[in-house]
Amino acid sequence: MPAPQTADSGLFVFSKELFRRWTYQVFAPGVLLREKYNAFRELLRFDDACLELIAAIEDIHYGQAAVDWARVVHLARRLRISVEEMVARLTRLSPAHHLDLPEYAKKVDFYVQMALDVPAGDMAPPFVVPLPEVAGDAARAGGKAANLARAGRLGRVAVPPGFVVTTGAFRYFLEAGELRPKIDRWLRRVDLARPNELAEAAAEIRRLILGARLPDEVAGPLAEAARALAVGPDGEPLLLAARSSAVAEDGRASFAGQYESLLDVPPDEAATAYLRVVAGKYAAKAITYRVLTGYADEETPMAVLFLPMVPAVASGVLYTRDSADEDAPMAAYAVPGLGADLVGGATTPERLALSRRPPHILLDRHTLDAPVLPEAAARKLAALGLALENAFEAPQDVEWVLGPAGALTVLQSRPMAVEGAPAVAPPPRPDVPPLVVGGGRASGGAAAGTVRFAATVLDVADIPPGTVLVTPTLPPALARAADRLAAVVAVAGSRAGHFASVARELGLPVVTGVEDAFHALAEGAVVTVDADAGAVYPGRVASLLARPRQNRPSEGSPVAERLGRLVPLIAGLTLTDPASPDFAPSRVKSLHDIVRFAHEKAVTEMFSLVGPGARGLASARKLKSHLPMTMYLLDLGGGVFESAAKDKELRPDQIRSAPMWALWSGLAADDTPWPEGPPITDDTAFDQTSGGIFASDSKHLASYAVVSDLYAHVMLRFGYHFTVVDALCGPAESQNFVNFRFKGGGAGYEQRTLRLSCVRRILTHFGFTVRTSGDLLDASLARVPEHLVQKRLAMLGCLLAATRLLDMRLSGEADADAWVDRFLARTDR
Repeated sequence: MPAPQTADSGLFVFSKELFRRWTYQVFAPGVLLREKYNAFRELLRFDDACLELIAAIEDIHYGQAAVDWARVVHLARRLRISVEEMVARLTRLSPAHHLDLPEYAKKVDFYVQMALDVPAGDMAPPFVVPLPEVAGDAARAGGKAANLARAGRLGRVAVPPGFVVTTGAFRYFLEAGELRPKIDRWLRRVDLARPNELAEAAAEIRRLILGARLPDEVAGPLAEAARALAVGPDGEPLLLAARSSAVAEDGRASFAGQYESLLDVPPDEAATAYLRVVAGKYAAKAITYRVLTGYADEETPMAVLFLPMVPAVASGVLYTRDSADEDAPMAAYAVPGLGADLVGGATTPERLALSRRPPHILLDRHTLDAPVLPEAAARKLAALGLALENAFEAPQDVEWVLGPAGALTVLQSRPMAVEGAPAVAPPPRPDVPPLVVGGGRASGGAAAGTVRFAATVLDVADIPPGTVLVTPTLPPALARAADRLAAVVAVAGSRAGHFASVARELGLPVVTGVEDAFHALAEGAVVTVDADAGAVYPGRVASLLARPRQNRPSEGSPVAERLGRLVPLIAGLTLTDPASPDFAPSRVKSLHDIVRFAHEKAVTEMFSLVGPGARGLASARKLKSHLPMTMYLLDLGGGVFESAAKDKELRPDQIRSAPMWALWSGLAADDTPWPEGPPITDDTAFDQTSGGIFASDSKHLASYAVVSDLYAHVMLRFGYHFTVVDALCGPAESQNFVNFRFKGGGAGYEQRTLRLSCVRRILTHFGFTVRTSGDLLDASLARVPEHLVQKRLAMLGCLLAATRLLDMRLSGEADADAWVDRFLARTDR
């Protein structure tokens, strides 16, 4: 391992580099210039990588990409390395300048690392603790166990005995098996837009966990506690339930049905059950839900709650308040026996409405066959629910069991997402009769999309975004597709199911009890689902879709808060004017600032005169033209006609480089639509604070081109917006290419991305392969004939002129569509 670099060692390296440069400049200037140009090209390569990574992180921050936090950490690490490499290349280019940049870059990097940090958490024993000892201690026991233990302390609420394998045991298990780095390598691949990769990552992580050895420090106390819990009050043997109890579960987010819980576990199989529940943390549906609700994996360590199996005559769920109306009745959902089918969304339960005020009168009962929950038990259940609501100071979702002797046992109590009253919307037009009426409101709201039948959807990847899914039941696994669904229409299921809870958190409309759903709705048809009214209409019904939608579930989440701190340190840009005295290392506040500074100073260094007579390489010369921009050309050989070899300035007609001339012909064509700038009288100030083209003759604000006879690398400065064109244009078709990069602008993020969509559509029309991320676009065209390269470069020149300040002029999608149509009408002629 190399020794850490001290200030003295850094000075030695700098002095050595400076001496080497001086030696080359005196005795071998050609070698120095080649090395300088190689360092410049490497710096540009890292500059490209930095801009891609910044754009990818901005995409995540602005909600355009839903990924695991491990991916953010991975992208930021790659960015930090690339920034460090840029600084190193700038030092090679200009060893006597910007000596303080590395130190200021280290300070920014330190703050970035702090913003990325997620506290590791405790892994100290004891790893197995009795349930009563963890009351309210969600950090150690997870939300489910902590809430249940707290409920047991109320005295009037019966809860089973049990014990918890703590979150510390989970962390110790990962540490002992060296699993955390392996898990993170898979999680950083998680992007909800790529469900197949998510499924692969989930499967591999579960395989790692199930194949790992449970440390003796956990396995021993677990086995002992399981044997003790499996003996009933009269000495009879009992089976156990192993239930997930992760941190954040049953809290701000419910994680309802997303983790695995096991029933009827023999005590000698407790260790195997523990590993299965831990592995359930990494099911594809659980990862999807965690990403959508904005938690990092480290923020949701898994505790496991072990309880004895409780005999059940009936079981179900109680909602202590089923709407935002404080006088709304309580709602009890009941099924015979154990309630797995109820919470799993596979059955339609009995529903009872009870008054909130004692003595909790039974107001209504909907049952399919004979009553399941006796009225007396229902009223007692309502009293328990109200006690829990008062204790937790929030409406509660209570899971309960009714025993053979009529005793009620509470298995779970968690805060519930309370919806507002069903929206009262203007009725659809009389000419829009509903396709479905009389459905149940499992999760409110309205949305439109294309009907897909669950029977024909074999995988999440087969579900296009904007799908209205028609399904026989509401299994919790549907949460894995939540980001792709517009709405759900189900034959069976209820508000009491786990997926219904998740849907309410995510703002996803769900209608249940539609027995003829597969006949009333046609696959492939566009429909509008009004879950508040339990109806489905053909087409898009504007009056229903005009209702305000619920905020994204990730807003205000731990990940959102960290991104809010991280993104300014990564993507913020304060160094905007290279000619300003504030354009200095001491002013950098973000990695983007460092990238901008290194790029600008590298360009300045590369295109400055090199020694007396510019030995070894032609110096950059200004290109004189009528265009509202300043450009300098650096000829690598054959890029300009020999007659211009001694000219201090160049005219466009002296350009010999085939790709450069083609690009310039588009920029300077008589019909090229160079737009007028906005009506601002102080043009200098505007150039410094907007996305306009800098008109100053300063080389700091100019565009540059490195050219040869067949090659051109062009960097066009458009204020906050810049572009790079890299092209080879010659008779060898297999070698020809055009690479194009477009980023930035002076307007807000939405306007910049709107302009980017215009550029993308035009480039796609002309055969380019295009990739966008945030406000960054990359496009390429390869292996095409020489004449086609020239035509496409001319089109690019016209496009670059036309997009000047376009981000500030576009007000919406309609403007963008009209602008694209006008451009294509002009250039397709």
